[in-house]
Amino acid sequence: MSERSCRFAGTFFIADGDQLSAEVGAFLEAAARTGQAGEAAARAIVAPHAGYRFSGSLAGLSYGAVTWFPRRVVVLGPSHRHWFHGLAFPSQDKYSTPLGVLAIDRPACEELAMAGLAHEENAAHDNEHAIETQLPFIRKLWPDVQIVPLVFGDVSAGQAAAAIDALAGPDTLVVLSSDLSHFLTQNAAQQKDTETARLLENGAAEELTLYHACGAKCLQGWLLSRAGQGTKTLRLGMGDSASATGDTSSVVGYGAWAFYPMDAAMLSSKSRAELLDVARGAISRRLGARPDEEPLPDAASAPLQTFAASFVTLTCGGELRGCVGTLEARRSLAEDVAANALGAGFRDPRFPPVTAGELRKIRIEITVLSRAQEIEFSSEEEAISRIDPGRDGLILSVGGHRATFLPKVWEGLREPHAFLERLKRKAGLPRSYWAGNLSLHRFRVENFREALAVS
Repeated sequence: MSERSCRFAGTFFIADGDQLSAEVGAFLEAAARTGQAGEAAARAIVAPHAGYRFSGSLAGLSYGAVTWFPRRVVVLGPSHRHWFHGLAFPSQDKYSTPLGVLAIDRPACEELAMAGLAHEENAAHDNEHAIETQLPFIRKLWPDVQIVPLVFGDVSAGQAAAAIDALAGPDTLVVLSSDLSHFLTQNAAQQKDTETARLLENGAAEELTLYHACGAKCLQGWLLSRAGQGTKTLRLGMGDSASATGDTSSVVGYGAWAFYPMDAAMLSSKSRAELLDVARGAISRRLGARPDEEPLPDAASAPLQTFAASFVTLTCGGELRGCVGTLEARRSLAEDVAANALGAGFRDPRFPPVTAGELRKIRIEITVLSRAQEIEFSSEEEAISRIDPGRDGLILSVGGHRATFLPKVWEGLREPHAFLERLKRKAGLPRSYWAGNLSLHRFRVENFREALAVS
């Protein structure tokens, strides 16, 4: 049995085991106190790989979002110093860290090699910190887990996605090791990193480049994989090296994200309460009620800065009082909810504007949408067979016609055939209409509301 030692112990992180354990533990405890992570179990994370004094707290946010015990952890990182083709795993059986040994899943590595998806190349790992900086967090949390360390060289995003899908499963956590922009001024870095966040959160894999993130190929591979396409993204935190150095003239950007199953509760109870306050605050400010005390969208916590689409529904006495939403993520979730709350309160053509006297009686409900995914089909019958009753929201588009049903519509329409017919009618089409260029996209939602109308 051969072991690989951590070359960057003593530089990127502390070499003393007791001190390192205390430092990693402190990062994880601080992350737990923020309440940033979602209620469900994250299936993959983006974690930075700089020295811990620069980005350890953000890595703590990433690992703090993993609330389950994986059997295997796949660690994917870019090669910074060694040029090669493909994806590479080391020849050793174990990784020795200051916190103890981590076993390498050799059978998984060999299966990747047999499939032509990765190969053994020690030189890719000998001087690479992108993998090693993740290991103390993994060893601290799951000492008995097996790891598959993969360094990305010159490789296509498609091969990266195939390798991820070959390894992903219900007992496997995927760690995407990446920093963001490099050596820009702080203002320029923040602009670039915001753009990167938007691309990542919208699943725009093709637009991500090495100018956005050194681990762009890792991120692309995840977003293009079947495993990644079945998830939604939550921002946990962002920052840069200036917080440690004080130098804003040339910084490196960092970020932490978690990926949750489409049907999972992505937002924590703390984030849900904050978002409901944002919605009510937007309406209150418009009415001139306590404007200085209401939360502003641009001051919302990191999870609510995630680019996402939403619907806001107002009810009064159990009756609908307004509903407005968006289908595509064009701004932060906090901004989207604030805008849709104003739309529901003052611009829904079915209702008069909300008054100050009504506000305390109104109950706010928020629906957060996942990214929409196209449903592939060759006939109406096949399309109907691919619809998941009770869970799918649908967007229908053909020509100049477009209509959307949220999943809650299933409460009154149980059969997919009837659901699709009603959706066509909403789009202004005959119930029997069908055309080869008709498209359907599915999405899932996370729905929550105020417990009671505010008194």
